[in-house]
Amino acid sequence: MKRINRFRHLSRFALAAIPAMVALPALADSISYHNAFERRVSETGDRASLDNFVVEAARRGQYDQALSTLEEIIFRTPNDLGARLALARIYYQIADYDTAAAHLEQALLTPGWEDFAKEIEELKARVERGQRGLEIRMAVSAGGAYENTTQKIGLSGPNDSEELTSPYGSIEGVIIRDLQTATRDEIRFGGALLYGRSLGDPDFIGSLSAFDAKAGHFNITFSKGLPDIIDTLRLDVGGYGRFQTYGGGRDLQEYGAETVVSVQPTVESQIKANLGYGWLGNSHGLYSDRRMRAGLTGDLRIAPGVAVGAHVSGYYDWGTTPRAFTDGSFDFNAHGVEVGASVSHLLHVFADGRSWVHEAGVRYSRERILDYTSVTSLGSPNADLADREAWEIFWDHTVQIATHVELGFGVSYGEEKLTDTVFPSVDRSGETWGARAGLTYRFN
Repeated sequence: MKRINRFRHLSRFALAAIPAMVALPALADSISYHNAFERRVSETGDRASLDNFVVEAARRGQYDQALSTLEEIIFRTPNDLGARLALARIYYQIADYDTAAAHLEQALLTPGWEDFAKEIEELKARVERGQRGLEIRMAVSAGGAYENTTQKIGLSGPNDSEELTSPYGSIEGVIIRDLQTATRDEIRFGGALLYGRSLGDPDFIGSLSAFDAKAGHFNITFSKGLPDIIDTLRLDVGGYGRFQTYGGGRDLQEYGAETVVSVQPTVESQIKANLGYGWLGNSHGLYSDRRMRAGLTGDLRIAPGVAVGAHVSGYYDWGTTPRAFTDGSFDFNAHGVEVGASVSHLLHVFADGRSWVHEAGVRYSRERILDYTSVTSLGSPNADLADREAWEIFWDHTVQIATHVELGFGVSYGEEKLTDTVFPSVDRSGETWGARAGLTYRFN
């Protein structure tokens, strides 16, 4: 038995609060977003109320509210450098570099800008890099993981239980080239390498063993904006390659093409649909030759600091085995579907703007897969397929401990069943407890 996704924690949707670049006059009197909103409505025009609301809105991802409030402050007091620079910072965060640059230029024409010279210089350098159209993002992670897996053979058969404590590490990154078009078209080069240890029963023989769990992917994508249809609609078309080891001499090597359509209903919300086709001919021990993938994911901020996410994905394989099925054919089709949902919550914002986010979720999968015992066992007269069913719950935390450093930790529990195998008496089920903790360094 193996985890549904050993490296799930490396690509988690999370909310993030942005620290204010400069101090507005009344920021020391920080209050909750709800109270700040009430004051903003009831005390129209009061500067302290506006300042507090800007900070709370930005920390909780309500960028549209923060921007409109800052614009109101600038309209009333055009020479307010604190508000002007906070406005430029938020526009930079949402990648509107031209607007951010315009506000910085206006700041340099405002009396007293010398008092903010360092802040202006640092932000201007970042904005200019964004305007040049080249952005590089990277993340390096390392930590440790604990796994406790128990597998049961048949209704009353023997149990096999194993524990594993091991390190894990990863490096992932993307280079984004802005093509400087009106529709903000991009070319992206991305990839990731991951390493860990895991427990599994790759040959379906009822015996757990530890193996090196390696995975990686790379992709090149052309991303085109389609604002004439919907303002935030994008179409991504690209090629990819991926590999992953499953133990027992089995590994995936896949190359293919994929199309992704995405739209952002709000700044912090996104919906994606993807369709891909890959070739698996260089894989070992999997016997699948081609694979089609499809999926739909969505993330929606439903309240300040709270977001929900959901996904559904599926695949369909075509393959050939070295041993015939009962109908005399050597060809087979495998398929599966997974659904999942999660809730992310901004648990705490520290005084200096660092954030603590936690996420809880569940996922369920059902597959019709090749029974590898039927292909490799001398006692099996024919190749056969089997049913695999699995579910998992998890609770993860991400704490920003420095500007570019995050502490991540979490726990999970999952169960798996393998039924309708070539030898029904050895159908099996299992459960896995897991925990992990590590550090991630991110930089642009």
